[in-house]
Amino acid sequence: DAALLLRQRGSGAVAAVAAAADELRRRRNGEDVTYVVNRNIQFTNVCVKRCGFCAFSRTVAPREGSDGTAKDEGYFLPTEEIVRRAKEAADLGATEICVQAGLPPAMHPNLYEEIAGAIKSAVPDLHLHAFSPEEVLYGARTSKRTVSEMLRALRAAGVDSLPGTSAEILDDDVRRRLAAGRLSTEEWLEVIETAHAEGIPTTSTMMYGHVETPEDIAAHLDLLRGVQARALARGGPGRLTEFVPLSFVAAEAPMYRLGLLPGCRSGPGGVEVILAHAVARIVLDGAVDNIQASWVKEGPRMAQLLLHAGVNDLGGTLVNESISTSAGSKHGQRLRPEELREIARGAGRVPVERSTTYGVLRRFPAELLGAGECEGVGAEEGDEVWGGGDERFGSYQRLASADKWRFRSEVAARRQRPARLGLAGPSVDAAPTGGASSSTASASAAAASRSFASFAAAPVASERGARLAPAAGMEKGGGQGPLVTYSPSFTVVPTFECFNSCAYCNFRASKGQPRAEWSRLEDVRSTLEALRRRDADVSEILVLSGEVHPGSKRRAAWLELSLEICSLAQSMGFLPHTNVGPLTRGEMGRLSAANASMGLMLEQMSQRLYKSKEGPYARGAPSKDPALRRAQLDLAGELKIPFTTGVLLGVGETEGDLEETLDCIAESQRRYGHVQECIVQPYRPGSRDTWAPDAPYDLERLPAAVAQARSRLPDEVVVQVPPNLVAERPEVLRACLEAGARDLGGISPRDEVNPDYTFPSVGELTAQLAQWGYRLAPRSAVHDRLAPWAFAGRGLS
Repeated sequence: DAALLLRQRGSGAVAAVAAAADELRRRRNGEDVTYVVNRNIQFTNVCVKRCGFCAFSRTVAPREGSDGTAKDEGYFLPTEEIVRRAKEAADLGATEICVQAGLPPAMHPNLYEEIAGAIKSAVPDLHLHAFSPEEVLYGARTSKRTVSEMLRALRAAGVDSLPGTSAEILDDDVRRRLAAGRLSTEEWLEVIETAHAEGIPTTSTMMYGHVETPEDIAAHLDLLRGVQARALARGGPGRLTEFVPLSFVAAEAPMYRLGLLPGCRSGPGGVEVILAHAVARIVLDGAVDNIQASWVKEGPRMAQLLLHAGVNDLGGTLVNESISTSAGSKHGQRLRPEELREIARGAGRVPVERSTTYGVLRRFPAELLGAGECEGVGAEEGDEVWGGGDERFGSYQRLASADKWRFRSEVAARRQRPARLGLAGPSVDAAPTGGASSSTASASAAAASRSFASFAAAPVASERGARLAPAAGMEKGGGQGPLVTYSPSFTVVPTFECFNSCAYCNFRASKGQPRAEWSRLEDVRSTLEALRRRDADVSEILVLSGEVHPGSKRRAAWLELSLEICSLAQSMGFLPHTNVGPLTRGEMGRLSAANASMGLMLEQMSQRLYKSKEGPYARGAPSKDPALRRAQLDLAGELKIPFTTGVLLGVGETEGDLEETLDCIAESQRRYGHVQECIVQPYRPGSRDTWAPDAPYDLERLPAAVAQARSRLPDEVVVQVPPNLVAERPEVLRACLEAGARDLGGISPRDEVNPDYTFPSVGELTAQLAQWGYRLAPRSAVHDRLAPWAFAGRGLS
């Protein structure tokens, strides 16, 4: 029983398991220890997903540095630089190039084929080991192809084999905890087995040492054994060539460093590492012949020890390994071939240079006897060609911090020039220069895109001529008159179910009602795909939900659904903005990792209103407690989440109540600096509410409330007025603008909170505001000054 073996801790028992694995290794592989001379090319670190274990990925937004300044760490290597690195590796004797990267937002559908084709054209004899199952699936969805069609296209472009990464633990419950929105177990298996059916070999991996159990590892290995059995029965080259256990590197992983995943361990202990490799050899014996130790995860010394616990392969030279290094691994980004041979010799074994698919290229003596005494092609040289370290080959840290090849500028440049292949020259990360920074144009670049994702999706200027405003309410740029902004948005509702009973609410549905049914993720996916096809202007997805009681057993599933919707929207190039009610610190932290910004209306801070037996909260609305909502506003500030809040008028408040609420927002903003907008919203009766105030709110009072907000709030907080709630009174909207309102909020096909009030069209608003002397322009869901905080995920459990 694999799980039982994995639980052993006694020295005798652990030694016995390792010895059994080592005997199986000897029978299958003899005394050979193999390695491959390769180079990693991770062409971008910008990714639409926010996996809790990944410290490599960046969003398009600049990231706040330790000195408080914005650091543009997102890079994207141009095709000619990718090819230059591949040619350099081939010239040094490499036989394999491994290409993996982040999932760039709104990716060009043929990007992966372009990269593969360019490498293969320049170095046709180099084995191209490229694109994980996550990347294959992302490419298929982006290009609207099946997985099989995507794999055929990659093979035609030059891909020879696939890395079997993005596996982590092949259990969906564990996977959801590690990275909501990650491809599922079924999807990983589909890519791997389809590749095998298409004649493409793959590797296989497992990441352990976080929240998995021995039973999870055992089930993972059993799944892989089944995959290989089907591949071998099918015949042909499509099969698993190796299995690589990968220790979780926790030091910089967000889910560990920020405490986002309760129960997360700091990686496996030494005994766990030995048993993981040994048990893998035992379970996979007769199926997968090659068990690899990852020296970059374990270090050369532990890798050498694992050669006596079932391991027969040391992986590759790597040269530019970035993913483990960024997570905090201390074992470097490359090893020279002679260093790998010395690891093998130190274990009393025979070093063998292999191909990617385990063909023998060169066999070296177990003891170094001098040049000319190795079998195969060429002699054993001193590896001086691999010298030079970071100064020659560069490093991830230098690449992320350099001024050259910033993601936004490179994507724009790709659209302005054809690919130029085979250019020589040093890596920018190998020799940083003092050239002008392309990131100095980040503000103007942000102004010219519809969202962070659109840097890859569209030219700098939209085909429709619209530009995103650099920051809502900032009166600068071309044109005449003050600037008024809005967010082109679309609303997705995880559920209308809500345990609060606000008398004025037109949104809520009680549990059991048809409207209370939860959205299905696949239905949301279909909706967003259709939206992306028909409306290129939409940049923000407002995730607006009713609330499941904090004590409910369904609360965790509700949060996961909201998180999955946000991750899905982000993966499709949209910017999620979430408003789902009060959250715990851990919940808010998790959601912030998948959101550009978040929000929660304060409404009114008056305890008198909240407790009034005639007021809108009399039926019972625990989430509307002013103290709770104030705490939520401050919590968002502590977590550095770009935040929208607001006041609700016409619910029985006095002038003093309004002043108290505005002052509360102002105080929180001065303390934390996180408030983007304050919505000044009048209560308007709807067909579903049951509240009958003494008198309806007089819209004539709205401009004065706007003026009050503008005078009491810091200048950087933009005052917002929903145009659909004053549509029948255009003179009121004009007066609100004259009083200081400079934003109209998200304009969506439907206002789910006020469904009886339809938004005017953008064209109508543009024309109306122009008559009054204002310019209307779209903006991003996150304001420029807070862009470094977007998708930060700084919450703690």
